[in-house]
Amino acid sequence: MEQLHIPQLAREISLHIRAAALAPGTRLPERKLAEQFRVSRTPVSRALKLLADWNIVVPSATGGYVVGDEAATVPIQTTEKLEVSDEESLYLKLAQEHSSNALSGKQSENELMRRFDVGRGILTRVLRRAADEGWAQRLPGHGWSFIPLLTTDLTYEQSARYRIIIEPAAILEPTFKLDRPGIEACRAQQIAMFDKGASSLSPVEVFEIGSRFHEAVLRCSRNQFLINGLAHVNRLRRLAEYGRTLASANWRERCMEHVRIADMLLDGDQKGASELLKRHLTEGSRAKTHQD
Repeated sequence: MEQLHIPQLAREISLHIRAAALAPGTRLPERKLAEQFRVSRTPVSRALKLLADWNIVVPSATGGYVVGDEAATVPIQTTEKLEVSDEESLYLKLAQEHSSNALSGKQSENELMRRFDVGRGILTRVLRRAADEGWAQRLPGHGWSFIPLLTTDLTYEQSARYRIIIEPAAILEPTFKLDRPGIEACRAQQIAMFDKGASSLSPVEVFEIGSRFHEAVLRCSRNQFLINGLAHVNRLRRLAEYGRTLASANWRERCMEHVRIADMLLDGDQKGASELLKRHLTEGSRAKTHQD
């Protein structure tokens, strides 16, 4: 999940503070945040510095950061500015053109710079991000190629079927051991999304928060093959999901189903959680592929 960018990470830390109702003065250890959001400590440190500009967090006299006095009063719309950046905007434009098959064959950096009216530095950073996510490949010289991934309903449906098969089964694995703090943190994020609405979040954020919940549940299986398999599928379906998640009319229902699945797991009802997760994935796939 290292591809999470600094403004986006800052937004998610802000959501975590609100969802967990952290009181002013609560310490925010970089190590724990890095583990929760599955990134290194360096981006966490930079994200906290960004949040300090909005008084959501403040420097601690003993080092690091704590929750600021104004964290709960800063409107959620205000922090939208944290995720609005030229780099994020270019990333979404590039992803949209790739998903619509507008990018094909070899593309030179000069061609892409003219196409998107950007400089080489920001373009290179975004292209490297795309390469990390598996849908772009650097060619010798200054050329790039774009790899078609899940760009049709058929391939998207196949990825959905894979998840319907492995995710509910993972909960019933004999090696399953609940990560209570991790599931509680994901549950709190889902409630914050439902309460605040996803309209102030970018498609990238909505996807990452949702996929983080599913990956957190699967990690409890302690089966590395299942864990790695879902992480790979999530990387491949990322672009397809950006245009589908917020377009889904019942995304709020999906969000609260995450909460109910978490509640069942926290109560020790693995069978019920597995059954609800299978229904959740099946209905979510049907809604996003407009199946009858």
